[in-house]
Amino acid sequence: MTAGQPAMMASLIEESLTPNGSATLFTDAQWFDALLHFESGLARAQAACGLIPASAAAAISHACANVELERSAFVERAQRTGALGIGLVDPLRAFLAQHAKDAVPYLHWGTTTQDAVDTAHALLTKTALSALLQELTGLHAALRTLARTHAHTPILARSLLQPAQVTSFGLKCAQSAGAIQRSIEQLRALSEHALCVQLGGAVGNRATLGEQAQRVERALASELGLTACGHSWHTQRDTWMRLAMEAAVCAGSLAKLAKDWSLMSQFEVGELTEAPRGRTSSAMPHKRNAVYCMQAIAQTQPVPGIAANLLSAMPQAHERALGEWQAELSMWAPLWRHVYAAAAALRHSAEGLHVHSSRMQAHIDSLYEVVFSESCSDALAAITGSDAAQRAIERLAPQALAERLPLSALLVDWVQSQYGAEPAHAATQALAMATDPARAVQASAACCIALLADDLAHPMK
Repeated sequence: MTAGQPAMMASLIEESLTPNGSATLFTDAQWFDALLHFESGLARAQAACGLIPASAAAAISHACANVELERSAFVERAQRTGALGIGLVDPLRAFLAQHAKDAVPYLHWGTTTQDAVDTAHALLTKTALSALLQELTGLHAALRTLARTHAHTPILARSLLQPAQVTSFGLKCAQSAGAIQRSIEQLRALSEHALCVQLGGAVGNRATLGEQAQRVERALASELGLTACGHSWHTQRDTWMRLAMEAAVCAGSLAKLAKDWSLMSQFEVGELTEAPRGRTSSAMPHKRNAVYCMQAIAQTQPVPGIAANLLSAMPQAHERALGEWQAELSMWAPLWRHVYAAAAALRHSAEGLHVHSSRMQAHIDSLYEVVFSESCSDALAAITGSDAAQRAIERLAPQALAERLPLSALLVDWVQSQYGAEPAHAATQALAMATDPARAVQASAACCIALLADDLAHPMK
């Protein structure tokens, strides 16, 4: 099958925000190819069911393989008529009139424009989903490797962007891996129902095909590698939209990961850096920008708006929409392109990520044990009582930071002044355990290991 026109390239800006090697999805050439696949597959399916002559099906397949679809003429017909399918059917009819006139009555028989376009869209989405799943699987594997390697690597947990407690970098990676895995599983499960043939005919009742409609649908689905859902979905878009919404949810998980890593890559933080790639600033040669994180954030930024607009296109009037379906068509491809590009960017980032564990530990040390305030309170509760311990920590934590003194030392002095030497000795031992980063990270490491084990218990197909 030939499209007669080169694939339309992404814009200069779009390409600059897409990682090298990213696939091109939903191009003009792919659209033409998918539409032609629908017409040839439909003819073969109808012939297999005895509804049209086998010779007509062969002629239609030959036409689909050899017709030249000119982009400008296709667009002009669609603009003039409002029907995308006319730009497909008219050239095929002209080709058949010249080469196999007897087959003309059987072309596009029993079907309509939206059948062709929706089915072609399902084919293109299947390709896009396959590309996305490949990137997500690669990212998931890289995150699991980071999680295993850094299960016991202490790092500051941040709450409301402020230092909170000690967690592990491995746990952060395992949590992201879990989110990615859940999206992979959901996308696969939803695609089994959403990526299906559309074969409703003029008003969705399959009147022309009659009792043979389901046989033709199953045969066409087999030809195209899609699902046969058994009904028309011209204006009932719920199953289709659930797949799109899961892609949007996946984009949210990707955006969260990119945001965290970009914050950790700031020079003042310095806990992560992406693999070196040469100069990343036109004016400041010293800079080492987190380019992949930047690309992922830029790509995911439009997704919530696209998802909302797709949902707003669902109230499609009666048996064929006047504008809503057409609006959906225009927004569908950008959603998948954005999510795919973000996943590709983060896979590149994860596979080359440099983890600076010494910097992570330095940030913990720079807080002079105040991040262990909860464990210090628990450690002192048996000696001083819980309320007294919490009041003392609240008063002494700012002093620890201001004077750059370990919180535990100040607390021991307080205990000694208030309760005597023996309680102070007990407090020294208890606080030494409460402020040990290696001990503090154990809970996060255990959660990380449990998440990885759960991941293995639910292997992705």
